[in-house]
Amino acid sequence: MNFDPGFFSGVRSHALLHQPVFQDPLSDTWPRWMPVRFLLILTAVAGASIVPLILYVDQPAALAIRGYAETEFIAFFRFVTHAGHSAIWYGLAVTGFATALLIARRAADHLARWTWRQRARAFLFMALSMAISGTLVNALKLGFGRYRPRFLFDDGTAGFAPFALTLDDCAFPSGHTQSIVAAMAALGFVFPRLSPALCLIAVAVACSRFLTTVHFLSDVVAGAYVGLAVAVIMKCYFERTGLKLAWNAPALGLSRSPPSAL
Repeated sequence: MNFDPGFFSGVRSHALLHQPVFQDPLSDTWPRWMPVRFLLILTAVAGASIVPLILYVDQPAALAIRGYAETEFIAFFRFVTHAGHSAIWYGLAVTGFATALLIARRAADHLARWTWRQRARAFLFMALSMAISGTLVNALKLGFGRYRPRFLFDDGTAGFAPFALTLDDCAFPSGHTQSIVAAMAALGFVFPRLSPALCLIAVAVACSRFLTTVHFLSDVVAGAYVGLAVAVIMKCYFERTGLKLAWNAPALGLSRSPPSAL
């Protein structure tokens, strides 16, 4: 009987080729650009914060803060809270988008034209981050139907009435907080050096929403969660081809015939 020394190596190679491959179970479930792990962690942290706040903190905190309503400290935050109006940041995004496109149209060479179209794309990203997260927050508000703190102050009414309240009467999540967090996160991705200042603005406006008792604390946390989650998802989507959103991002070496940035 002749013995083939290559027999076992062939068997081993066959086994290696046909052994089960254990892949990441999340890799093919979502698009590759989707920040799944970040979203899972963010959702877990938000959920672990929101539930205890609703059960144990929101109402006592609102009643306590109400006692300081006439102080200068609260008056300051009544002024700060106006920065959360979405019209301000939509106006910035639309103006920036239109201005960048106009400059691109008048640019002298194709590289400058491509650069300004890329910057217009960054403002489009900002507007879409706000619009998508804002739409989601309004849907959640109506779905949860949580009474605002003013109902608690007036007659002790608190809790949830799903699909039974008008949008103005719904507290959860906070729309101003969603708006400012989405806008500041988007601007932070476009202008990374300004991130500390933008973060401070977002935190100040978010705090103003429960310090002025127009929202409970958990409403603010939920609004911040939605705004940040959508902004991060949109960033990953816009950068899925490698084209960065940052204002001074390199043009990927495309000095001859860059593609459209939009």
